[in-house]
Amino acid sequence: MIRETMGDIINSICFKENSISWVLAEINSGQSITVKKVVESPLPFIINYDNLQKPTTALQIANHIKSLAAANELNFQNVRFLLSAKFAMIKKIRVDQYLPQSELSEVVRAELSHVLTDAIEDYFIYEPDYLHENESYKELLAVTIRKDFFNFVQQIGKEAGLPVTKVNLNCFSIDEIYRRFYPNLMGQTLLVNFSEKGFEFVISDETNFLNYIFKPYSKSLQSINQLDEREILSNFTSLVDSIQHPDTVDLPLYSFSQIFLFGNNFKTHWLNNLKQQFSIPVKCFDPTSTSEWQVIVEDDNFTASGAYRFLEPLSNIF
Repeated sequence: MIRETMGDIINSICFKENSISWVLAEINSGQSITVKKVVESPLPFIINYDNLQKPTTALQIANHIKSLAAANELNFQNVRFLLSAKFAMIKKIRVDQYLPQSELSEVVRAELSHVLTDAIEDYFIYEPDYLHENESYKELLAVTIRKDFFNFVQQIGKEAGLPVTKVNLNCFSIDEIYRRFYPNLMGQTLLVNFSEKGFEFVISDETNFLNYIFKPYSKSLQSINQLDEREILSNFTSLVDSIQHPDTVDLPLYSFSQIFLFGNNFKTHWLNNLKQQFSIPVKCFDPTSTSEWQVIVEDDNFTASGAYRFLEPLSNIF
């Protein structure tokens, strides 16, 4: 993995379905981050299948990004894109533990071909450095993303004249910043992003990314602003229970030691309500409160609106 270079300026642009969050930050020596600028803005188009097919969508989003940069005096140095894992598929694949290393990729592709909706040639496939073993099998991780969607994102960068150095998925960047900021927490942790249409659950422990799960707020895919907050919080409690105790297994699948909440749709006044629903600690993931890293803020919007709102783009600087 390529690590950040101390003193580097990084522009991290996080794409959501209908908005972007932009953080301009610098990694300093001594585990210090200087947040220089933050910007949130709705996109001119919702990122969905229909709009991806329109020839001018990428150009109009690119022009919007250029306008944001000009209005907020943002430079285009070392740009990184962050995409929601909803735009990809994260799948665990079990294989016989005695299968030779040289055959693993072939088995992964064969397994994926049974679950992908289109031909496997229409997808980019990434196999992260992930391996869990027990006595009978190996568990591998496969990430797939449609080529037309990835090309669409690259086209946005090209049309905007952005020197995009990395394109990452938020489930892995959130996992990374969690262990950077809380290296001494033990056990399994549930990291919850309150996104526009649903909960994005990232499950991690002190050493590994474990899983990513997306659960919509409602069956009709209503946005969070269309729902009563009591319904949102009630659904959250039941979903956390179903993740730990799915109907298909006898023993608990996970046993969480703590839950961290964040995202630009999270409301801090929900915290006390949720704390009462669980016997384990439930916290807001506030990057400014960690003792491991010092976050120096030069933009009042970062603290005024809540640092937890910008955790995704901030995580992408690692």
